[in-house]
Amino acid sequence: MTSAESAGFAAAKEGLKAISGQTQWMNQQVGAGKLALDPKVADDAAKRCEEEIRELAELFRKTRAMQRVQGLGKYPDGEQLAKRFEDKANDGEAGALALIRLMQDELQKQADAFRAAAKDYRATDEQNADDLRRGIQ
Repeated sequence: MTSAESAGFAAAKEGLKAISGQTQWMNQQVGAGKLALDPKVADDAAKRCEEEIRELAELFRKTRAMQRVQGLGKYPDGEQLAKRFEDKANDGEAGALALIRLMQDELQKQADAFRAAAKDYRATDEQNADDLRRGIQ
């Protein structure tokens, strides 16, 4: 177990896996034509995802400061503590920076899925309108 995982980021990583599963389900449903959302609702959901992405960008910026913890002294204890902060930020698998980026990517995938569902809704609505105009029901 890495120091980042032992620092409590393992639970965040598992939560991210659950969110990824939800995104995959949404994409499967959209791809199979089983999920069509009202365009306004879908657009609002996509915009909310993008707001979260921007908020995570700010968190990413603040988290980068953990890489440069200063003022703990040149003593072994101070250097070890600074190294632990750096590890918590940088661990490639379970570090805070990696998890923030992964969450941003997942939110973008969700925003895209919401927009795809709205597109399907519009296409179905247009097809129904065309059918009605031609007298097909």
